[in-house]
Amino acid sequence: MPIHRPSTRRRRAGAALVAGVAALLTGCSGGDAAPAVTASAGSVPVLQPGSPGEPNTTLTGPAATPVVSASASPEDTRFLQDMIAHHAQAIVMVDTAGNRFSDTQVASLASRIRDEQGPEIAAMAGWLEARGQDVPPEAANPRLADHGAHAGMPGMASETQLAHLAQARGSDVDRLFLALMIAHHEGALTMVDEHAKGAADERVEELAAEITATQSKQIGQMNDMLERLT
Repeated sequence: MPIHRPSTRRRRAGAALVAGVAALLTGCSGGDAAPAVTASAGSVPVLQPGSPGEPNTTLTGPAATPVVSASASPEDTRFLQDMIAHHAQAIVMVDTAGNRFSDTQVASLASRIRDEQGPEIAAMAGWLEARGQDVPPEAANPRLADHGAHAGMPGMASETQLAHLAQARGSDVDRLFLALMIAHHEGALTMVDEHAKGAADERVEELAAEITATQSKQIGQMNDMLERLT
């Protein structure tokens, strides 16, 4: 299958790399969107004055201590759900190439992508769970991804392209992997740009900024590798 190297896209990485994943992992119970008040058990009774002529009421347990639980905007929720599926395919692509890389630099970059995107998936899933939102099944197993259902998502490889990657041998593995992953990363940057229009939660914005910084840099590295191997 002929390999077409995607054109290099100039993107501004924005602010310096921030600890987006760490913020999501440590702050899943928080959020900057408007909070929703729910009840939680309290240990100290609270006296509630009664209506005129009615006795006061002593409140205990959940009624006594309202607490704040995080809420989620539809835009942030959709972005993280989609990005989990997108990250999952990147891991599938690395696993599909397996140990068949012939170039050590490509193999090292592929391993780094897997090591980075796995924890990001866990962080995004934790944010969604803390807010009672649906978590895509790919968060538990990247291979559960329905690539057909995500065909319209920017940068996603098709089943045919993944099959070609699985069948490739020698240096074709390196070149095909790089071509597919460059397109995949560029798709992630497009998703971040689209999310920026409706972002609400600060931690989600931090993760988006980290994705932009990391994947923009890796696109440049992969283009250099692909040029060297072509």
